[in-house]
Amino acid sequence: MKRQVVTYIRVSTEEQAKHGYSIEAQRQILQDYAKGHELEIVHEFQESKSAFKPGRPEFKKMLALLKRRRSITAVLCYKIDRIARNLQDYSALDEMAGVSIISATEALPENSTGKLIGTVQAAFSRFYSEQLGERVSLGMQTKVQKGFWPTRAPIGYVNDRDTKTIVRDPERAHLIREIFEIYARGDLPLSELVQWTRTRGFSTRAGKPLSKSELHKLLTNPAYCGRIPWKGVLYEGVHEPIVSKALFNRVQERLRGRSHPRTARLFPYRGLLQCGYCGCKITASLEKKKYIYYHCTHGRGKCRQPYIGQESLGQKLQEVVDDIHIPKAQVSTLLEKLREDSSQHELEKARSVRRVTREIERVSGHRDASYIDKLDGSISGERWLQLERKWSRSVDALEAELEILDSAPAPLLDDVEVAFELLERAPSLYMRQTHAERARLLRALLSNCILRGEKIDPIYRIPFDAVAVGVKTGKWWTCLDSNQGPPAYQASALNQLSYRS
Repeated sequence: MKRQVVTYIRVSTEEQAKHGYSIEAQRQILQDYAKGHELEIVHEFQESKSAFKPGRPEFKKMLALLKRRRSITAVLCYKIDRIARNLQDYSALDEMAGVSIISATEALPENSTGKLIGTVQAAFSRFYSEQLGERVSLGMQTKVQKGFWPTRAPIGYVNDRDTKTIVRDPERAHLIREIFEIYARGDLPLSELVQWTRTRGFSTRAGKPLSKSELHKLLTNPAYCGRIPWKGVLYEGVHEPIVSKALFNRVQERLRGRSHPRTARLFPYRGLLQCGYCGCKITASLEKKKYIYYHCTHGRGKCRQPYIGQESLGQKLQEVVDDIHIPKAQVSTLLEKLREDSSQHELEKARSVRRVTREIERVSGHRDASYIDKLDGSISGERWLQLERKWSRSVDALEAELEILDSAPAPLLDDVEVAFELLERAPSLYMRQTHAERARLLRALLSNCILRGEKIDPIYRIPFDAVAVGVKTGKWWTCLDSNQGPPAYQASALNQLSYRS
């Protein structure tokens, strides 16, 4: 009568590609071994899990079957390390009464010597796995410290084999940026943003719609602002960020509960105004379940600031937009002057680069000549060393100047043009928008706004403060010289608010 056995076949992810350890290869070897040794295979257990840690589901099922069916007297495996790379699992099987472990390729005797050899092999397999894990971890740590992403790229990036890091995914990166921008605005909660991602066809790599928890994980991943989280530490990555650190931080603040989307939708102007009488914030409340009024928080006691309705406040805030309204003819004049200034700037920069380059060539020529004089004996080695130090410092200073010239940003004329044209249309744009959309526009323009009675005293952000002065005084060139036009992020902010125009 043949001896009854079960077979246990295991591969790990890395080993599936190795023919010697493949499922089919192991199965064939075990079947041939069983035929040649009068063994009857009554059940096969197959697993694709690492054996480094206990808890494999098929291994647990095998132990349960061996306890129920005493007629099964052995487990047949390809090698001992297929059974376990940890002593806990190996001991659970090895100490089971009446059950032997048969290795088809290692020919271990079924006695105390075989048990000792098997235990030692299981211990060495664990040692090998731990050592391999340490090497992999050290390699990843070194990679991270150099700024390279160590594992599979997050959604929005793809792994680049040439640069050994991650690069933007052209199909998803722009959607990632939109997700951050929309959530930072504060008018959509996560549940509604999930629906937005689905309408845009944004999905996981498996092609499934993004869940709320997955969206939260995406919004908290610092990889998108150019950083690498690794073992509790943030490292600066060499990969190109999808969002700015400022935008990423705004999203984290909102996720931590510092902003309130429901009340932001109900009271859009809240947080935008400050009381001109006592300096407290202007808050809002809902009266009779349908009327919205803005008023002082009274944080310092009674205040003279009267209540003002939302409709009335929205109309009063139009003055803020009117004060930076630039007529169309003025926009054309300003843009023409800025283009002339930009061209002049580029010419001056080119002249400076040529001047510095010629000076570097002149000093380098002196260095070469002095070295020849030293070789000829025309000057002493000590004198040559003095000259070399002097000219080396000169070249270093000139190269630093050249680097500054090369890295100096060019005027962002495209952004300036967009911003000026939007400011020309701002009043009509403001009137067509909802209160929430008006509030977003005002937050892009203002750093603060003082409300005293019904009088509005705006404090504009840079560079809109200069635009307001220019509108009021007509002295545009002085203003623009001291405040070099709207930077990209403000033009971008205005551009996002113009979708209804």
